[in-house]
Amino acid sequence: MIRFIISAVLMLMGLFVIFTAMVGNYRFGYVLNRMHVGATADTLAAFFIISSLIVASGFNATSVKLLLMVAFLWFANPVASHFLAKTEIITNEKITEEVEVVYHDSI
Repeated sequence: MIRFIISAVLMLMGLFVIFTAMVGNYRFGYVLNRMHVGATADTLAAFFIISSLIVASGFNATSVKLLLMVAFLWFANPVASHFLAKTEIITNEKITEEVEVVYHDSI
């Protein structure tokens, strides 16, 4: 019963993060702001939801696989959001009118 309660709380926390990110995506007007909200919330919500599944299943081979999924998402999501931000900066001709951009040699 205690595992079920902890699992349900973690699941609700993940759903809360996803819901607040959804509201934030509709409130922010600029694409980089929306991308930031989506990327950070996606990583945090995935952690809570997968942690909920780990608690519900107990510690076994499945939970190790789920931990590997969390590790992969923690590495892949920031890289993907950084790539999207760089693409927006490179392709948007009016970027300097909307935000301050600091160009580096690597871009």
